[in-house]
Amino acid sequence: MRRRRFQKGSLQLRKHADRRVWVVLYYDEKSERRYHTLGWASEMNKGTADEKRQEFMREINGGARTNGATRPPTVTEFFEQVYLPFYLGKWKESTAGTSENRLRHHIVKELGPQRLEDLTLAPLQQFLERKAAAGLSFSVVDHLRWDLSSIFEMAVSEKVIAVNPTSALYTPKTAKRSESQAMSADQVELALGAVEYREQVILRLAIFAGIRPGELLAIQREHVRPDASVIEIRQRVYRGKFATPKNGLFRKIAVPPSTASFLRDWMEKAVDHNPKTYVFAGETGQPLWRSSLLEDHIRAKLEPIGLGWVNFQVLRRTHASLGHHAKVDPKVSADQRGHGIGVALDVYTKSSMKDRATAAKQLEDSVFTKAVRARKKSA
Repeated sequence: MRRRRFQKGSLQLRKHADRRVWVVLYYDEKSERRYHTLGWASEMNKGTADEKRQEFMREINGGARTNGATRPPTVTEFFEQVYLPFYLGKWKESTAGTSENRLRHHIVKELGPQRLEDLTLAPLQQFLERKAAAGLSFSVVDHLRWDLSSIFEMAVSEKVIAVNPTSALYTPKTAKRSESQAMSADQVELALGAVEYREQVILRLAIFAGIRPGELLAIQREHVRPDASVIEIRQRVYRGKFATPKNGLFRKIAVPPSTASFLRDWMEKAVDHNPKTYVFAGETGQPLWRSSLLEDHIRAKLEPIGLGWVNFQVLRRTHASLGHHAKVDPKVSADQRGHGIGVALDVYTKSSMKDRATAAKQLEDSVFTKAVRARKKSA
């Protein structure tokens, strides 16, 4: 008996007489194109129609409406037809670029031809072990573990497989761990002295105000208070595409006095007075691209002075770490960067060896001071 391929089905609007209807296009057991009417467009929105498409296609793929047996989907088929289209609608632009590339290069490339139902816990864990042995960082291998869990969880919800085998997966201990770096105060001064004026302003806003690169490059003149002491974060940009700020939250950023002075000077000398003008624009008037800004204008200057490892993640960790060292309230620091306090402390804040030595001494002194006091009392 011929086995049919797994299908997602194509949701479309079609006209019947004078009314429009939602239909799903699919292939029958003879590989002939068919369509099934889901309902009137005037009576259901696209979201409801898509739910009906999914329900209908589960029956088709399960063989309930045909006599042919459905061939279980491969990883590639499920990824291309179901998983990726869903997540491309959910991910922000920067996440979509890195995530799709990682999924294609590692999971689809190596596991793509295999059927989802044939991949059990053991081969999936072996896949992660191979990635760790190949020298991938702990972070990348851990992301791959999460990717596998996400794919198989969706496959279960779509009733493509019955059981999710990924719940017990773990990131191998052999995966390389690299210490996340942050700049010291001396390194910040060194970096600011090495770059051009525009990049000085950008570095200052990232380090001292905690602004994300996508938010920083999307700032327009109208978002900046006249004295430059406050910036409204109302949008972000990635490779020319705009979106709302992360988590959809508009917020206001406090700019410290010295950085505000640099920003005012830059806007007065180099930024058009039109309220819609981007503060950090390229020759076309559109926002700079983050990658070219970092590689061509920041790293090119920092590499010769031994700071070529600095990137925007480092700048964000530097804001958190130097703020922690300066005893800035962690909640206030987290609000500046636009995320939760747990992320601020666990991910971005890096304590220096000097801080750790001071803390260790404080603990030791507190113990022995109490012991001395106790002995004096007893005497």
